[in-house]
Amino acid sequence: MTDPRDLPDELPVVAALRSLSVFSADQAGAYREHFQRLAEALGADVPTRLAQHVAAWAESGQAGAVVLTGNAGTGKTAVAETYCHAVGGDLPAGDDLHQVAEGRWVVKDLSGLPDDAARRSTLQAVLNGLETGSDQYLVCANEGVLRDALDILDHDGLASALEQALRSGAAEVGKLVVVNVNRQRPTAPGLWDALLDFLVREELWSGCDGCPFDLGICPMRSNADALRNPRVREQLRTLVRLGAGEAVPTIREVLSVLAWAVVGDRTCKHVKTAARDMERAAFTATDGYFTRVVGGGLTLEAIERSPLMSGMRTAQLGHVSDLEIDGWLRDTTGSPDEVRLLAGDPSLLDDGPDGSLALAGSRSPLDRVRTKQGTMTFHHLGELVSTSEDPTKVDDGLDALVSGDRDSNAPAQVLWRQRLYFEASQALGSADVASRRLLGYRYVADLVRLAQKAARIEDVVLEISELVRGLNFLVTGFSSPNEGLVVPDPACLFARDPGSFRPARPSLVYGLVPLERLSVRVPDRGLVERLLDVDHVDVELAMNGRDDLSLRIRPKMYEAIREAADFQGPVGQGVAEMNDLRGFYSRLASAEVAGDAIRVADPDSDPPALVKVNLPYFATSRRA
Repeated sequence: MTDPRDLPDELPVVAALRSLSVFSADQAGAYREHFQRLAEALGADVPTRLAQHVAAWAESGQAGAVVLTGNAGTGKTAVAETYCHAVGGDLPAGDDLHQVAEGRWVVKDLSGLPDDAARRSTLQAVLNGLETGSDQYLVCANEGVLRDALDILDHDGLASALEQALRSGAAEVGKLVVVNVNRQRPTAPGLWDALLDFLVREELWSGCDGCPFDLGICPMRSNADALRNPRVREQLRTLVRLGAGEAVPTIREVLSVLAWAVVGDRTCKHVKTAARDMERAAFTATDGYFTRVVGGGLTLEAIERSPLMSGMRTAQLGHVSDLEIDGWLRDTTGSPDEVRLLAGDPSLLDDGPDGSLALAGSRSPLDRVRTKQGTMTFHHLGELVSTSEDPTKVDDGLDALVSGDRDSNAPAQVLWRQRLYFEASQALGSADVASRRLLGYRYVADLVRLAQKAARIEDVVLEISELVRGLNFLVTGFSSPNEGLVVPDPACLFARDPGSFRPARPSLVYGLVPLERLSVRVPDRGLVERLLDVDHVDVELAMNGRDDLSLRIRPKMYEAIREAADFQGPVGQGVAEMNDLRGFYSRLASAEVAGDAIRVADPDSDPPALVKVNLPYFATSRRA
């Protein structure tokens, strides 16, 4: 047992996570230059596939150059540090070209050089050394800086490799390899658990001097404890996958969001002081990871700093109602024991140390809510609203249920749905069922399964047929896939309401693409899959396997396609998705020769049909 005299006043991990979050005033830990202080608290860096590849290349001594490009925070500098250690050197302090060992050179950050001339000369030195010598070069640079330098240097090999890497993730031209680190996915198998372990593994959270966790009061240790649960991790992974469909998810941003979810802006001193003054009423579910991870406790201006968090919020976690789940909050009597425990049902747990009826059955701050009648468990709130004969208490309970308290404005029903999504997925049917019931995306699990099947090159004929059914309805109102993919005349594509899922009716048909010419594949394949940690979530629908005739299908696009196929009705609005569809069908129309016959997709006929119009004169003109 640890001697209490050896316990710190504040856990090092708490201070480290506060500095890791870009939502706090101290953001030092979010940047590589200050990682040493973070490593003292959190331990060794998270290993990535790219870092392992670069280390193996360094040890091989094979001459060549590796250029890493991508957004800030993707881990380029961490990879450079791994390379330096692999050759027995240290990461250079400066950003320009440095020799870190005999025949081993590193450019830590090309964009950090003072002007365009310095960047061009540094890049030219690398290219000259690559052509004439047997050394190794590792270059980290943002895309814009590379493009600007190449406009003047006019190096065809690097320019073509850069363009290919930006499209497909990685490219190799001779001794030169360019990697677009933006294609790395923090939710990749292995990497996802490693990132969470980096922040919440048990050895980091042993407790500070006087920690009130054993009394059921510390929200930070309660959050860390929950995030060690594999089911919770998988549900959070789904949420981050959805956010990644809206933005490029960097490792820095993922760690920052997770750090905010675990500690927020709390300190150990603040927690212990509040626990002394208010005991179990000190903290509530508004401090829970399940609401903080989607922006709980932050202003809208702060949330905008994180494109990933903004993307995760589009899933509407907590704002999608479910009759059964909401009914359990009102009355937990008929709910599974797992749900009753989460609600703080006292019949499943002995009363807590303070003997409060409102907090009887409470195990942690995660099962408590604050009301005008005081702090109470979800279970007690449900009883208050359902059975109390005091109208004032009922009104106060309803205010907490649907409006929240004045500080956080987090309604209890939102917190309840959020917690059950993470911690009661099995009670709801399965993780996939929980996502379908409590997220604004009904088909995210189907998209992941389709992407994984495509990655394994399995048969996806039925899935292609379903995609074609939905696409046909979206663009023409005619949903049958039997004729193949309907390519509408570009002038008719969403002509009446640009930017919405609403086709022109009726629509002229430019041509038809048979199903056998269509395939589904994953965007990350080949070299990029060997170099980077990837997570197959998005898919591409391609004609004849051509890159220029493919449609990238992300979660929001897939949602619209499947809703159109299943319900054949209006499915919402999505300007970006509609622009992608316009471009896809325009490219198809440009690549395909128009059919001899003129067809009109008439969804209002009975039954809906492709009506063939025989006009020999026009048909002859089209063939000419």
